[in-house]
Amino acid sequence: MAKPRVYVTVPNGRPWIHKNVVLALLRFQRDRRYDLRIALPTNHPLEVNQAHIVQDFMNGGEDYWLSIDADNPPKKNPLDLIALDKDVIGLPTPVWHSVGKPGERPYYYNMYDFDAAEDGYREHKDMQGLQRVDAIGGGCFLMARRVFENPRMRRQPFQRRYNRDGTIRRGNDLAFSERARRNGVELWAHYGYPCEHHHEVELGEVIRAFAEMEEMEEMEEMER
Repeated sequence: MAKPRVYVTVPNGRPWIHKNVVLALLRFQRDRRYDLRIALPTNHPLEVNQAHIVQDFMNGGEDYWLSIDADNPPKKNPLDLIALDKDVIGLPTPVWHSVGKPGERPYYYNMYDFDAAEDGYREHKDMQGLQRVDAIGGGCFLMARRVFENPRMRRQPFQRRYNRDGTIRRGNDLAFSERARRNGVELWAHYGYPCEHHHEVELGEVIRAFAEMEEMEEMEEMER
């Protein structure tokens, strides 16, 4: 019986790849359950790179596409998730997000639920195991070939959406997620398979953000 085939890509525009991503790729090559093809595409900008990858994926005939950002190594083996046979599974990645709101946690995980009242997205709250979500972040995901067997999903699949003034309304990951949902694609997150995220931040900002969060928690405790 033929092994499932997987196209593994690390889109990188600089070009630069974190060593932990390289180590993950080396581990994947020892996984005998699947036949892998690994590529490190460098087209610009990212959504153009992703469009080229989709074409390569469909022309290559693989069954699944695993995408990993250059700074976004998975902690566990995402190839395990192929057995679930979902359309799309996102691997949650921590994102630094300090905007100076008192008491707000200065980071979130990039799996989302749609908030109709705000016409925007909020962090998915139930962070246990496999979860159905409205949108995924693009740092690391596993996608089945059938997603792009729909010709509508192959037309500018990751193209950002813009406001009339030229500012971004939806980034490439959220824009893809909305196209996917409109075309009947199910989006999932698996919190048992989180990722690292190697990102440069200023340590003073980190200290201030967590100090403000602790102060707010102390005040709320006193008010109880």
